[in-house]
Amino acid sequence: MAKKSNDRIKNISFLAFAFFVLACGFWIVRHMIPIADEELHYKQIMGIVEGRNYFPDKCPYLPGYHWTMACFSMLVHQAYGITMRIFTTLLSFLSVTSFFFLAKKIDPESAIRKSLLFVFFPFFLPFFPLIYTDIYSMMFIFLSMIFALKGRFWISGLVGILGLLVRQNNIIWVLFIALIAYFEHCPPQQRWKDIKSWIPKFTFFFLAIALTIAFALWNKGLVLGDRTHHELSLTCGNLFFMLFLFFFLFLPHNLSNFPKIVRFLKDNKLMWLVLAEIFLVYFLFFKANHPYNQMGRFFRNLFLWEILRTPVSKSLYFLPIAYSILSLCVTPLKSRSFYLLYPFTILFLIPLPLIEIRYEFIPLALFLLFKEPDSERITVFTLATYVVPSAIIIYSMTAEMFFP
Repeated sequence: MAKKSNDRIKNISFLAFAFFVLACGFWIVRHMIPIADEELHYKQIMGIVEGRNYFPDKCPYLPGYHWTMACFSMLVHQAYGITMRIFTTLLSFLSVTSFFFLAKKIDPESAIRKSLLFVFFPFFLPFFPLIYTDIYSMMFIFLSMIFALKGRFWISGLVGILGLLVRQNNIIWVLFIALIAYFEHCPPQQRWKDIKSWIPKFTFFFLAIALTIAFALWNKGLVLGDRTHHELSLTCGNLFFMLFLFFFLFLPHNLSNFPKIVRFLKDNKLMWLVLAEIFLVYFLFFKANHPYNQMGRFFRNLFLWEILRTPVSKSLYFLPIAYSILSLCVTPLKSRSFYLLYPFTILFLIPLPLIEIRYEFIPLALFLLFKEPDSERITVFTLATYVVPSAIIIYSMTAEMFFP
């Protein structure tokens, strides 16, 4: 009884602290002019509030986020920019809460540590109060995963379908969660009769696939607005860019893996050949040709321009990418089924020609959830490395200089 009471106090304390951090983030940006896509999303929300347009005409995503925000606005009879940021902050808090309870489901002992990293993650923190779909979209992934791990397949699939209304390419993660649910709960199936007994449990996952196909046929593609800038194609830009960022975002963890990496390379000498082949693919095909990657005032583009400045710089910047690959090879995850994260991350990122930090939110958050927990010391060092980049990003946003 005492342990349960103590756990309850810890949970409430963490959530209260997380709410305080998000409230501070809102307070800092509350009067900031709309930046980047905020104005676009605000106009889409206002189109719904005013009854002019219930579907996005300039936004590539389905309007689940915009409908939600419009409902809140109509409930309180307020549709100002600052009000929208309040609503988004509240939705972001729900996303943080979902992450926390998913972390508790996976590993109760490390849930608070991992959730603190999520709250202060340099690219998540600035987006919590902004009028963007990304943090809200992650909430549905976390909730669907919670129910999947609990064996509540119907609810998990239904929540996954709701997530598709926010970002239609979340279908990749719905399929991922369905496979996790199957491998975690279904014993090996030897006979078709046994397999058939499990199929009804995945009804809503199959429905999610059917609805996505039906939408793509009706819409003549997955993208709604701004189609010319969101065409799907096979690219490796986001994948390599995420690996580059991964080295710095998990720097203490990666450095602590160095002895393991040395042993891994000694035991797997063919890995040098694999890295050479990956470098060849990187050098030949890693480009940033999308028009949105040519625009200034974005941190992502500054990084990309520096990486691609010369063949020498491009070669040198492969070093953190190679190290990230090796670090991932020696990082154990909490369950064997969680290793599906890697192929599904590739499947999720390679169709996206625009290199964008926000596209990497879900893979990075799921890695944080799935990996074996670091020591408290490594966690503290990681949080310390988040302070400066988070402060720089938030200051640059409020000063109207740069945006992630």
